[in-house]
Amino acid sequence: MRHSQNRRLVRTAISALLGAMVAATAPAAPLRTSATARGFFIGAAISMTPFRGETAYVQTVQREFNMIVAENAMKMDALRPSASQFNFADADALMDFATANNMAVRGHVLVWHNQIPNWLRNGNFTREQVIDIMRDHIMNVVGRYRGRIVAWDVVNEAISDNNGQMRTDSFWFQRLGADYIPLAFQFAHEADPAAKLYYNDYEAEGSGAKSDAVFNLVSGLVAQGVPINGVGWQMHKINPFRISSANTSNAQRIANLGLEISITEMDIRIATPSDATELQQQALGYGDATRFCLATPACKALVTWGVTDRISWVPGTFPGFGDPLLFDGSFQIKPAYTAVQTELEAGMQQAPATPTGLTATPGNAQVALSWSPAARATSYNVKRATVSGGPYTTVGTPTTTSFTNTGLTNGTTYFFVVSAVNAVGQSPNSGQVSATPQATQTPNFTLSANPASVSVARGASATSTITVTRTAFTAAVGLAASGLPSGVTATFNPVSVTGTSSLLTFAASATATTGTSTVTVTGTGGGLTRTTTIALTVSGGGTGDGGVSVTAFVQANSPWFNEEQVRITSTAPLTALSITVVVQRTGGISHSGQYNTVGGQITQSNSSTATAITYTFGLAPGQTLGTGNGRIFAAQTSGTGTIHSTTADTFTVTYTTGGQTFTQSGHF
Repeated sequence: MRHSQNRRLVRTAISALLGAMVAATAPAAPLRTSATARGFFIGAAISMTPFRGETAYVQTVQREFNMIVAENAMKMDALRPSASQFNFADADALMDFATANNMAVRGHVLVWHNQIPNWLRNGNFTREQVIDIMRDHIMNVVGRYRGRIVAWDVVNEAISDNNGQMRTDSFWFQRLGADYIPLAFQFAHEADPAAKLYYNDYEAEGSGAKSDAVFNLVSGLVAQGVPINGVGWQMHKINPFRISSANTSNAQRIANLGLEISITEMDIRIATPSDATELQQQALGYGDATRFCLATPACKALVTWGVTDRISWVPGTFPGFGDPLLFDGSFQIKPAYTAVQTELEAGMQQAPATPTGLTATPGNAQVALSWSPAARATSYNVKRATVSGGPYTTVGTPTTTSFTNTGLTNGTTYFFVVSAVNAVGQSPNSGQVSATPQATQTPNFTLSANPASVSVARGASATSTITVTRTAFTAAVGLAASGLPSGVTATFNPVSVTGTSSLLTFAASATATTGTSTVTVTGTGGGLTRTTTIALTVSGGGTGDGGVSVTAFVQANSPWFNEEQVRITSTAPLTALSITVVVQRTGGISHSGQYNTVGGQITQSNSSTATAITYTFGLAPGQTLGTGNGRIFAAQTSGTGTIHSTTADTFTVTYTTGGQTFTQSGHF
């Protein structure tokens, strides 16, 4: 009895000490108010049963969180009960709820080894069919919510717990090998280029074989130019838990790759029944994680895996453990809640964040500026210089995120920055932009063709890019072609141009008239008509295209990464295949990588000169390529900050089918 009494006295003393550190009552503001003011996301995973039937659950989510994630409603088995059927009812309900309550949404999860529908797991699909299924699923799901989901967990838990290597028992790994990871990211980026794309895993946040394996995986993806933006740390922890130097070091090396992090599934489970001392220890862990995130620029969100202790995955997965979240079973706040709110409120009185997204639009003797809102800003200082880098003079102090600087000299280039201001102080300057005011110009446009001389064989097609050069002209330009030889058709994509280019495709029938003709391309819009000409040569050749369709796509085009694809669909087997892609080395670009979705039947290589990079793909000797749709052959380049113009890049595809050899070529 004496020993038991002593233990109770010690636990009481510890509880009192921890209680002094973590208050037991809630601050006045809910979590989302403080988090939003700091430009931070605080979120929770949502279970559909209480979401659809429990008022207290819904009200707690509305009041406390500015981000939600579906616990199960966006996983593949929930969304796709059959190969031809999608069920978006629950996912749509969550999206509508988030929109109505001004919440951000994390998408979870696109590719995972668990919760795969039986029709896929047990289906007798080829490698190519599995790639098509993955792409179709990602395009449908991500595309449906394009622009509405801020971040997606693209690939989840690809690393094994046993040896820090790839999880080889995964359905995706067994069917596609390690290629499934970059393919999933590429497909997600195509479906929504604005969404942040994450790799998500547990035990990825500290030190050890698992976190090293995750780092090596994502650093490899970055090196390959794969469109990845962040790493999700699940952080399912056991009480007591504290942030350590290992977490800080790991976050820094991820940030050094240019990636962000988010705590995506946090809970801290306690051996039940829990007592006051353990709840205070749990609060210290949650407070640590919040303080760590707020102090780490790369950390964008903290999401708990659930809302209330009563509805949690923990007891069913870890018998004898529970009480892992911020609210108890009656939706009353716990010390963990107070610890999170205390950390969120601690930095409220801070200088404003630095403005981003500054743009400058020149006009007649003026420049119109706009930028994105900066957290905690009450006004802005607009500064101007006539020399890049300053010194700057403040020319306006607006309280909104736009300003027009008038009375400028036409033909002079001006340089602008913006800083944010509040009662605490002023932020650093934004990135610099420049603009040169000009007198009002007469609207006009011209057309040009690249190449201006095009050759096409009978039964094949060829392309030329029609460029629209605009001067103070924004109207759509409708395009048409005339002077075509018999048997040749011309199509434009798009046929009405609101931008600066359209792809013109000439298709020659098997009986097209051979020889050279002058084709006139006419553009009409805004009351103006302009023309350009193309010398089109039709040559004799085999009839038709052998049932093979070749199309060229620019899948990614940014200052830092470019991907150009040749896609081939064949309705008959190919006994020979050779593909050459030539990318011009403009703007400092260099080779980044190449891949194809066929597999080991294809050999691939590349070479570089001072002016171009040549990518080659070939069907290995003795191999036959069966029929198939949309096979991808991709050429990737990395850049140094300037968007690469693809109009001069070319492709040539030579293949043999049915004993006849055909060639198709063109421009991107």
